[in-house]
Amino acid sequence: MSNEHILTSVENQVFEIQINRPEKLNALTDEMYANLVKNLKQAEQDSQIKVILLRSSGPHFSSGNDLKDFLETEFNLQSNVIQFLKVMASLTKPIIAAVNGAAVGIGTTMLLHCDLVYAAKDIKSSVPFIKLSLTPEGASSQLLAKRCGELKANEWLMTGRNVLADEALASGLVNAVFDDAESLWAESRKVAEKLAKSSDAVLLETKQLLKGAQIQDVLDLIDKEALVFAQRLSSEEAKAAFKAFLQ
Repeated sequence: MSNEHILTSVENQVFEIQINRPEKLNALTDEMYANLVKNLKQAEQDSQIKVILLRSSGPHFSSGNDLKDFLETEFNLQSNVIQFLKVMASLTKPIIAAVNGAAVGIGTTMLLHCDLVYAAKDIKSSVPFIKLSLTPEGASSQLLAKRCGELKANEWLMTGRNVLADEALASGLVNAVFDDAESLWAESRKVAEKLAKSSDAVLLETKQLLKGAQIQDVLDLIDKEALVFAQRLSSEEAKAAFKAFLQ
């Protein structure tokens, strides 16, 4: 189910999804979210797929939402971006992310739903919602603190500042850091294929034990955050911030 901006392949029971819009820093559009949802659901249902690997083309993982497209698309609980986050949160199969360069906004919050996250040393993560007069999304208001600690989550979400490789590794945002994108992609692939050699029942049961009890709470939080986010999106402060950014 590949298209121009979302490339997919299957090899050795690993389903690789590659965000492929490098000329726009892999900014995500509504159509791309819809395609990601379809591919993730397909991978979840395909008995020949045991592990999902998420990566991007070019020097950056994702600059987040394509703001022009985002502002032209109605935002509600049925939006493709919300469905993408919910599918990520609900996956029963392991998902690994390989992140290089910029990981902005949802480019970072989607990582909180991945089981393993590997990065290149040029990673520059940020959750700059506050700079656009917006609030956290993707259950990041709780998951970021759970993964990286309350004080780090408070600081990152309240300032929107950049987080570089050393801090991302020390805080637990990523599992390991590699020297460059090529090493990152190769090593992430090795880990994915190693996991795929495990019993699929054991993989599923292990992930269920690790995450099963919290899935519904996370899904509910995604909705709760989205409702607040939608209110902020229609505020005069947010409209002015978006206008200034686009100009």
